[in-house]
Amino acid sequence: MTCPNCTEAARRPEWPGYTAACKGCAARGIANGPEFHRSRKDGSLTPSYTSALYSIWGEDWRAGHEAVKAAAEKLRQARETVL
Repeated sequence: MTCPNCTEAARRPEWPGYTAACKGCAARGIANGPEFHRSRKDGSLTPSYTSALYSIWGEDWRAGHEAVKAAAEKLRQARETVL
């Protein structure tokens, strides 16, 4: 975990706190955002989603994509548990 909000989100995936300049928080935020959901729905890396990744991870945006997918999966599992 990279910050207190990431630590709390590991225990509670729906945790609403985010820390500026934390890539873990950024991944969670993008996983909850419209760019990721549009990209997933389209089945491709949309320009807006790729731009969001690139703005945080730069040339390592593919690692960011993996982090976002992992965060989205944790959220999905947490939501299924509640249902």
